[in-house]
Amino acid sequence: MASAFAVLDETLPAPGPELVGITALVAAMVVVTSFAVPADGRRSVVYRANFLGTLFHEGGHALVSILTGGGVGRVAIDSPESGGTWHRTPPGLAAVLTSAAGYAMPPLAGLGAAGLLHRGLVPAVLTLTLAAMVFLLLFTRDLLTFVVVVAVGAIVFGALRWAPLWLKNGVAYAEAWLLLTSELGGLRALVLNRIRHGFGGQEDDAAMLARSTGIPALVWIAAWLALIAWAVWRAIPLLWPT
Repeated sequence: MASAFAVLDETLPAPGPELVGITALVAAMVVVTSFAVPADGRRSVVYRANFLGTLFHEGGHALVSILTGGGVGRVAIDSPESGGTWHRTPPGLAAVLTSAAGYAMPPLAGLGAAGLLHRGLVPAVLTLTLAAMVFLLLFTRDLLTFVVVVAVGAIVFGALRWAPLWLKNGVAYAEAWLLLTSELGGLRALVLNRIRHGFGGQEDDAAMLARSTGIPALVWIAAWLALIAWAVWRAIPLLWPT
């Protein structure tokens, strides 16, 4: 137990602007691949980094459901940008918070990671990410989700245990940038789905919130987008070396 707390308190020297810039560029490339769908439908390998944001999205649903007195049956990841969480949540505010938590969790987790990285707490970011993967593993019931959760956990554990300083920093900073921006592609898909198919029949988070609160789905989408913009704005000075 003492060694676990020691890891959370351990600080590492801040990386230079080159590494921070490269990790930010990687996150930007992932966003671009989320927006640009090739004519043949084949996505680049970079696109698969969106799995991280989807894991935290579904983990947000699961965590808030538990914290508000509900339960979780299982969490499933279908693709880099889609998944589902089967949960039992009391009606009312608990259900609203649980539905809203999906798109809110990645940017908030990214901002939290940025705050820790600003203080040099790279091992804490990696350790907390590993804990998040263990949490998700408790509700994993299918092979793809198991493989994705274990793969992310293995990368983080390997970086935490054996990686040189530059690679530890690279993994942690890339994770922060990816979490901050990963839901942009998902929000774009929500908007396009409504443009193409109208505003009825959807079963996504925005539609469920609209039905349960009476607040239009586009308002919820705009609120999530504003949250992402605010998180990025607050995180940039924390992540960028001064």
